[in-house]
Amino acid sequence: MNEELFLVQSGLKEFNVVIKDSSKIDVRFGYCYPSTYRSGMTGLALHILYWTLNLREDTSCERYFRHQTVGPANSVETGRALRDNHIVGFTLTYEEDVLNLLQMLRAGNVSVLVSERRDDDPIVIVGGPVVTANPEPYVDFVDAFVIGEGDLLIHDIVDVVRDSESRQSAIELMSELEGVYVPISNPKTVRRIHVQDLDSLEYPLAQVVPDLPEGSRLTPVFGKSFLLEVTRGCGHSCRFCLVGHVCRPRRTRSLHRLQELVESGMKQTPVHKVSLIGSSLGDLDRLEELVCWIVDQGYEVSVPSLRADSVTRHLLDCLVEGGQRTFTIAPETGSEELRTTLGKGLDDESILDAVQMAGDAGYRSIKLYFIMGLPGETDRDLDQTATMIREIAATSGLRVTASVNPFIPKAQTRWEREPQQPIDSLRRRLRRIQEGVKGTRVTIETYDLRSARIQAALSTGDRSLGSVILKAAEYGGYGGWRRAARETGIPILDMASAPSHLSHGLPWGFLE
Repeated sequence: MNEELFLVQSGLKEFNVVIKDSSKIDVRFGYCYPSTYRSGMTGLALHILYWTLNLREDTSCERYFRHQTVGPANSVETGRALRDNHIVGFTLTYEEDVLNLLQMLRAGNVSVLVSERRDDDPIVIVGGPVVTANPEPYVDFVDAFVIGEGDLLIHDIVDVVRDSESRQSAIELMSELEGVYVPISNPKTVRRIHVQDLDSLEYPLAQVVPDLPEGSRLTPVFGKSFLLEVTRGCGHSCRFCLVGHVCRPRRTRSLHRLQELVESGMKQTPVHKVSLIGSSLGDLDRLEELVCWIVDQGYEVSVPSLRADSVTRHLLDCLVEGGQRTFTIAPETGSEELRTTLGKGLDDESILDAVQMAGDAGYRSIKLYFIMGLPGETDRDLDQTATMIREIAATSGLRVTASVNPFIPKAQTRWEREPQQPIDSLRRRLRRIQEGVKGTRVTIETYDLRSARIQAALSTGDRSLGSVILKAAEYGGYGGWRRAARETGIPILDMASAPSHLSHGLPWGFLE
């Protein structure tokens, strides 16, 4: 079916859709992304799992999204009802999307609570970075969690379901798989699993691509492109960063293998752009060679955020030639001292040199990521952040956007026990930075501070949060969280500012 254009159930036109005869399969898998079509189709996990599951002759995988498609309870491919799957699998990338997850189950007539599911209900499985770090707030709703990298054991899970006599026996057998956490089995430990050699993995070459006009709100974040996973994990382990802790160790594909994937993938995926995927891409020994080679093949290319001390002028020249116009780096803070404390290991000179090189190479704009409310942060640190933003705006000649977001403690990081600043303090810190860049043409963006409080509570919470999550899903939105907190008596909006619930041990302490 490669490169054939399908008008699918939602009215979208997509290339490389897989539709199977249901009479010839044993396992129906519903892959669910609990947010927008645009976000889900940007994620590599969807493409990997969709492709690898549909390679199996005995399995049909179809996609479901919370928003932007015909409905959360019907697949994009054929309109298959969510309830008609044997397995309903979610990727949870952002904590607050758990509300969308529950709403999708409810819309699909699947019992939301594990305790109320019967033998004719699908098995609900959840993976992704959120639950790999801490699955405990969600145990009331999930039959089994994948702890680690799901492409390593997805086939074992499908085999268990295919060969089991009942739903319950399948769940019991799943609990014996390394990397699968089944809460009702009450295991003493669960080991996180990870792929050791990326070169040995098969990779989705015929990726699903929507046929959409330029600028459509459904277009994936990186545009219509072939997603190329270059690395997994990160070797820097900054104290605040989830990826640097739960996705370790850092692994890379070889240059030869990456070139093979591009050559084959661009023949089967009808696009003209390659988007490189991975954390700390600049640490790849031959990144410059890879990027320039892709451009030499006549393709456009894009990369996410780069470490400022890893860029070279030739790399930036190739990226500009490949169509990239925005240079993205994450100083995290304008304070070199605080940057050292949080483990970033990046000096001011490297940041400013990288910005200068980007301007000289022909970039048009720059995106800077900063964190406020970091442990040990002072007003002087905030002022240094504003000063760095002003200096970059004044000397680079680029359009500057600074994304200034609150610190959110994450489970399994070295700052997992650190409190989040109260919302009044976060607002004051944000205003100080905004006032510090007043009079410049800098655009300041920020993550909703109210949502940051919820995210922090879910990240470091325990299974007692199930009742407030359930209520909040019924009401929806931030107001739903406030109402749910009042009705349940669980202070989810303030938990992360005084994390006394961690004084008795870490809820995720059983994860290895």
